[in-house]
Amino acid sequence: MTNEPARPSPSLIIAYCDYSYRGSPNTDPLLLAASIRRYGGACKSVPIWLMCQDILDMSAQISKKATALNVDLLPYKNDVNIADFPFAWKGIAAAEAERRAEGEAVELLWFDRDSLVLNDVSPLLLRPDKNVSFRPVNVQNIGEEAGTGPEGDRSGFWRRACELAGADYGALGTTTGYIDRKVLLFYIAAGLVGVRPELGIFREWERLLRAFAADRFLQGYCEEHSIYKIFMHQAALSIAVAGKIGVGERQELPTLAMYPLNFWESDKNACRPTALDDLISLRYDTVLDDEDWLRFPMSAELRNWLRDNIR
Repeated sequence: MTNEPARPSPSLIIAYCDYSYRGSPNTDPLLLAASIRRYGGACKSVPIWLMCQDILDMSAQISKKATALNVDLLPYKNDVNIADFPFAWKGIAAAEAERRAEGEAVELLWFDRDSLVLNDVSPLLLRPDKNVSFRPVNVQNIGEEAGTGPEGDRSGFWRRACELAGADYGALGTTTGYIDRKVLLFYIAAGLVGVRPELGIFREWERLLRAFAADRFLQGYCEEHSIYKIFMHQAALSIAVAGKIGVGERQELPTLAMYPLNFWESDKNACRPTALDDLISLRYDTVLDDEDWLRFPMSAELRNWLRDNIR
């Protein structure tokens, strides 16, 4: 009887969840995985996890396709206490992926479902001296402009959120919005984040989502100002990162990653891509829900691949 050699642990696991808001995006939930397998370059064969709200609800066709793409369908439990906050469930799914990845991989790269990978994923990997990678938000939304001090947070939202997290409001660091170029207190997008699983950043995100949703002040403020309810999950993620990781351990990802397709026409940046094929990855929001995506410049090969795989 021979002992089989132990399987080496992957250095990278890619994960995302099947969450959609009110039915959008209505694309195939395996579209991102298919794009990684087709265009992911040196990383196209890494393990991919699709975190599912209810695997039993997955159709036989989806299950069969997941097997063909070598994608693991893994469960996560919803939390009804945060159901009023759109997109917060993504943090619950990310935390479950992180729990599973700890001890299994050096890095967990988390995408939003409405993402596509169009080139080699390698430029998104964490450098040895970094512990988290991210893209800044595109526009300010609920972010606080930097340089105004604690008194600049007129609503008290960020100060209260930091208090609940045990994070120093004055030491969050800063980010610059990609589209509006506003310098904000550290505020990142939840659509593309790389972490060292053992640091528990996504589990802290999960903890803060629940704490924020249960806090009377933040709950009331979000009810009064709906934009805070929509983007509360991004504030929780940003503070979770800032509370655990120093500024020098953060790695801002290139502008060709997580490119916001819904801002294509309004993007005035000099680094704006000329075609979708130039991008490492993009987020399409609801753009692929109808045939309007055909207006974007891209190669015939990419256009045909999208036609064949969107649904």
